[in-house]
Amino acid sequence: MSASGWLPWFHAVVACSWVPHWSCHYFRLETRSTFQVGSWRFSRVDSVLALLVYGVLIGSNIAAVGMPGVRFWVLLVSGLAHLSIGCLHLVRVARPFAFEVFGHAWSSSSSFREAALSLGFGVLCIGVAFTVARQGA
Repeated sequence: MSASGWLPWFHAVVACSWVPHWSCHYFRLETRSTFQVGSWRFSRVDSVLALLVYGVLIGSNIAAVGMPGVRFWVLLVSGLAHLSIGCLHLVRVARPFAFEVFGHAWSSSSSFREAALSLGFGVLCIGVAFTVARQGA
């Protein structure tokens, strides 16, 4: 299958990969529950900004389904963002710090799984981005 056949589907999957992060902040705002990363306790404004960032990531990947000219950059940004999240969780596994979601502590094993998934998917996104650039898709 050519890139033009599978690439729109890949962007749809990447868009879906940001939905859990978006919905985490949406749920947190609706329930007034806590979200903490290290010493940073997210405020309502922080979560609204997170909704905007994740919304842009979701929307840009949806837009890239029909806009081949932006696909490289959208995949590169999504890949780097996934790598950032993965690195945060990898650091947390190596040097534990507070991580709380909805008022519950996030376990080290959950951070390990998040690191593995985010790092792997980030590398995949970046690899696909450069494949797209080489093929001119």
